[in-house]
Amino acid sequence: MATLPREPKVLTISSFDATLGVGLQECRLDSLAFIDAYGLVGMAIAIRAGLAGGEKVEVTAPARTGMREHLAAMGFDDLLRQIGHPELGAEAETMEASGVVVPLRSAADAGGEQAISQLLWDQLRDRVDPQVLAALGEGVWEMVANALEHSGADASVMAQVYRTARFGQPPDHDDKVQVVIGDTGRGIRAALASSPAYAPRSDLEAIELALQYLVSSVHEDPGRGQGLSTTAEHVVGLGGKMTIRSGEGKLTIAGEEREAETVTALPGTIVSLSLPLYPGS
Repeated sequence: MATLPREPKVLTISSFDATLGVGLQECRLDSLAFIDAYGLVGMAIAIRAGLAGGEKVEVTAPARTGMREHLAAMGFDDLLRQIGHPELGAEAETMEASGVVVPLRSAADAGGEQAISQLLWDQLRDRVDPQVLAALGEGVWEMVANALEHSGADASVMAQVYRTARFGQPPDHDDKVQVVIGDTGRGIRAALASSPAYAPRSDLEAIELALQYLVSSVHEDPGRGQGLSTTAEHVVGLGGKMTIRSGEGKLTIAGEEREAETVTALPGTIVSLSLPLYPGS
């Protein structure tokens, strides 16, 4: 279980884990001024973890009308409905204003990844480099399939394009597309430990192991274990960044650099794929 104990102004892939605390009872968003796809999926996972632990979760809406409209476009009201919480009641921003390509949604069956990949294609085919679109589509397919197969849980998926420095954010949010997939399942370490071939000693070690070619918890099939490593190769090769968060481990890969962090434990796995719209431009 985890919560957002303070009132974050920014909730992104960089700030989410610094805001996260243990023991979910309330989620205070009063002063929220910016949130990205990772921040929203992470918040959804934390809220669902609290509910699964029998907690009653109170969500305090942002004070800014524009932020409430932005969250509505991101699909936050659907999350509130799922947990039986009053909705924000704001009119959603348009895609042009919000940059939302795929609002927060659940993929609960084998066709989920196909539907979301198709939505990405329909919305982005005239907006991004074809190689970027192919890498995102394949990544969504693999990550959602992994969530459904290995965790036994629904996958929460969201995609967003950052074209301008909205809400006073720094330029590194410009001209990028971010897709985030998260689940509340058993996590990478437990999945690998279910195979007699692996015994990872930590969540970070499990993430590193899962990124190796042909490493899979499904040991009966010698052809398995290509999805995560191939996705990372494609994303990084196009100048993008891939972040994998599972349990207490978080690993970010960008170019030749790998940043490993120990974070507050959450159930399941969150994967973020961030790519420039036009690599090399």
